[in-house]
Amino acid sequence: MPSTTAEFIRGRKLGQLVDHHAFALKARSEPLAWARETVRWLMKDRSDQGRIDDTVLVATELLTNAIRHAGGPVSFTLDLYEEGVTVGVVDCGTDTTAIPAVPVSLLADLNEGEADAIDRLDLPEGGQGLFLISAFANAWGVELVPAGKVVTASLYLRGSSA
Repeated sequence: MPSTTAEFIRGRKLGQLVDHHAFALKARSEPLAWARETVRWLMKDRSDQGRIDDTVLVATELLTNAIRHAGGPVSFTLDLYEEGVTVGVVDCGTDTTAIPAVPVSLLADLNEGEADAIDRLDLPEGGQGLFLISAFANAWGVELVPAGKVVTASLYLRGSSA
């Protein structure tokens, strides 16, 4: 299992904090589109396009989970470090037991022949967000905070997973 974001940052693997951004999404009519645009703008010239795309995907998946499952206000942070970036999403939910420690793909236990035989249109549209976060982030974790919980993912600025 990858290290948690807290362990990752404590290990100073991202270097010093360079910039911190925090946003409340309450008044946004299209919060996911706005967040994708904002992440791209804030990371412009800070990393290669692949890693920016990875960060946008991770931010979108974290925000989608919070909006769909937690209810109430959602906010997110984007912290830029010398060597990486963290995306944190805060929601008012307190159930951390619903978040699997090791997310898996719906196709993980199938061999290649079995996977090829599945009609992709029969697969559910949702349920793969944490698998994607785990695949694209270098570390991620969840912790309770006074207002609910925060799910945070960390990515190096170089070395796209895409």
